[in-house]
Parts: sequence; structure tokens; C-alpha cells
Amino acid sequence: MPRKSGARKSWKRDSLEEIDVTFRNCLVYQNGEFVKMDLHVENGIFVDEPSAPFIDATGYYVMPGFVDTHAHIIGTGHKYGYLNLENVRSLEELLEALRQSPEKTIIGRGWSEESLGSKPTKQLLDQIDKPVFLIRRCGHVAIANSALMELIGIWKEDGVFKEKELEEVRKRLPSREDEKFFAIGQKRFLMHGVTFVHSDDLHGLSWANLKDIIKSSKMRLLEKVYFESVSELESFNEFGQLSDRVYVKAVKVFADGSVGARTAWLSVPYADDPENCGMKLLDEEQLERFATLCDEKNVQLCVHAIGDEAVHMVATVFSRHPNHRVIHAQLVKERDLSMLKDSFFSIQPHFAIEDRGLMESALPKDLKALRYPFLLLFERGFKIAFSTDAPVSPEDPKYVIEAALKLGFTKRQAIELYTMAGARMAGLKNLGEIRTNFLADFCLYERDPLLFDEDPVAVYVAGELVHQK
Repeated sequence: MPRKSGARKSWKRDSLEEIDVTFRNCLVYQNGEFVKMDLHVENGIFVDEPSAPFIDATGYYVMPGFVDTHAHIIGTGHKYGYLNLENVRSLEELLEALRQSPEKTIIGRGWSEESLGSKPTKQLLDQIDKPVFLIRRCGHVAIANSALMELIGIWKEDGVFKEKELEEVRKRLPSREDEKFFAIGQKRFLMHGVTFVHSDDLHGLSWANLKDIIKSSKMRLLEKVYFESVSELESFNEFGQLSDRVYVKAVKVFADGSVGARTAWLSVPYADDPENCGMKLLDEEQLERFATLCDEKNVQLCVHAIGDEAVHMVATVFSRHPNHRVIHAQLVKERDLSMLKDSFFSIQPHFAIEDRGLMESALPKDLKALRYPFLLLFERGFKIAFSTDAPVSPEDPKYVIEAALKLGFTKRQAIELYTMAGARMAGLKNLGEIRTNFLADFCLYERDPLLFDEDPVAVYVAGELVHQK
């Protein structure tokens, strides 16, 4: 670990109070390269003059903290606190994992038809003699067994729950332990050097409960408050800054679902489901009202839109309401791009890699839309920033950046789209770079972080050590 000199402060401290410190002789990321320099932090910002104590950081690399512009911190906690099904490779393995689970009510997440070979069914899960609820990797569809439906008092003959139906199930699940799951999720992001998450966590719990959980967040947080109806937004008056690190300044709504669940709203039917064009989860009039209210309340509207018809509806509304945000935009009509020139985009480069098989099996060949046009959006000057959508995919920036490089982004572009761009999308102009008078959110690495093969040894938010390897 770095050596200390001058006034003594332990590198590993029991308290996580804000510090004034100078890191000497470190390699600081500046405009695509590392520059040997001293790094001064005082009162949570980078400053020009030295601060005591001095820490000898010779040979250590310093990067700005990563900004994930769309993820779910509590959901990420669920992934590691519940039964993680990401690596289960058959229905037989799935049943064995369920039989081995010690939980009284089994909640799992991460399965997909591609990994299991086929979709699990209620009949299959009824072989387990306790309640089971399994959420697909995308988070837009889940399977419940009979015991689970009896427990929550909701019955569906096939046990399949999609989109808004999942919200009601979440409200009735026992032993939510959301505070514990938030702590787990936060730790997972911090360990990978993510210091700021634009999160979406208001699912199945009250705003009062969520507010109580997030107000003491160690990391920086932009909470996108989820609303099912315009009336809920009309009566919500708690936007603002909840703490020095928590901003409640955005709204999240859904225009459609996901391709994996066959609920993304397409202009033509799915290739493997010819009677289905997906699900339209709100109409243009409702979206217009959401956008108008967000303008009045001076907050950003963030719309989940994956299918080309969903993106078209969002583009139509956003052409009248600039500086709001499209989340995902995986299928986009070329003609809609001109209406989105003043919008922001939270995109996931890894989806273009992960979904290649899904594109072949689910998407119709006559779908006249740009598919996962993330590099094209960047090259045409659209305001994009990277995100993981964790727990759908790993919360690790290295995973996302490696995918971005395969799509044609350069390392410098990928870093800037994971730092500066995410800060600007949140309205913070003094974050995402290591510069004088910028907020001191940064990470220390033992080896060159641009090799993308290891996590930081220390992570700071506002000059405070919040994670140590």
C-alpha cells in the first residue's frame, strides 16, 4: 500500500471521515494518458496546493471514479443476496440448485432460455415443495410455482408474470430486507471503482422506505424515481438533494419491456411469435404529460424504450421536450434520430454482444430499424453515456468497456463515456475528471487500469475512503 509521510494518518482507518491529503508521485489519468504528479485533495475537491498528510503513492495509478448512468443498486444486491442463476446451464441444474437452497421462500434471478435450453415452467417449479419465484435475466418476466402464488395471494394458471404484474408480486414478497440488499449492491459497485450510480430502486417498496435507505449512501447517487401513473408524479414533491451525495432529480417510466421477454414494442411481430409485437406500457398522451410535468418540476424524464415503436413514441414526445433521456434504445428507426438530437441516451454496449443470438432468434428480418446503434449515435454527436443495467449484466465497468472496444470505441472514448458523460447527464459539470475544483471522486490502482484486468485498491468519494481492497 502507499507509504505515508508528514502528519500521520493510517491508510486503513476505522472511520470514513472526509480527509485532506496529498498523494505524491502518482500517475494521474489526464486526457487519455497518465501523468506523474502530486494529487491534492481538500474539503472533498481537488485543489492546487498541497494538503497534509502526505502519502507516498509512487507507482500507483489514479483514475476518476466511474459513473454508471443506469443500474439498480438494490436489484444488484438481490443478485448476490438471492439465488444467482447466471451460471446455471440446464433445467436439471436449476432443479438441483433449488433443492439445495436453504431459504424458506426461494427467489432467484438470472436465468434465460439461451442458458437453460428452454424456459422454466410452473409445472417444473412445482416439483419444489416450497415457494419459488424466478426472475429472468432481463427482469421483465418471471415464473412462480403454485406455492409462491398461494403465499402472495395472486394466481395465474401458467405462473408467468410480466412487466407491471411484477410490481405487485414484489410488494407481496416476504423478507424484503432492502437495506441489506442496498448495502450489498453498493459494495459491489464500489469494489469495481464505480463512485456514482444513476439508480432505479423504487420497486415494491414505499418512497419513505427507499428514502431512509439511500440518504446515507457512501457513493454518489442519482435516484430515478419510478412512477406507474401520471397522478403519482403530480403528487410527488420531494425532488432535490437528499444529502451531499444523493440527488433525487429524475423520473423513470417504461414505454415497453425487453426483447428477451418478447415485450419490447416492435413495429412488426416477433420472428418466433408471429401474433406478438410486444407490449406498449404507456401511450403518447401519458408520456407527453410525464414530460410536461418533469419540465415543470425541473427534473429529467428517463424513459425505458427498447423496441423501435417504443423509441418512435419517445422520439415524437422528446422532439417537443429537450434534455430528457432514453434508456437502452436498442432498436431505432433512422428517421427518428432527428427528433432525438436534443436527448440523452443511457446505453449498454455489452447488450450488442450478449444479444447476438437473441437478435437472430427473436427479431424479424423485415424489421426496418437500426440494431444496437451505439457507436453510430456517438459518431453522429448524440449525447450518450455508458451503463451496465446491473443486475441484468455485471456491474463491472471493465465488462462494459471491453464490449465497447469490440464495437469500435477507443479506450479514451470509453473512459470519457463512463466518467465525464455520465456526470454531465446528471447535470454535474464539476465531476468525472481529475481537475482543480472538481469533486474528488477517484480510484487508486496498483497496475495500469487501462489493461482492464483488475479492480482498484482504494476508492474515494468526496475525498473520503469508502472502499479498500
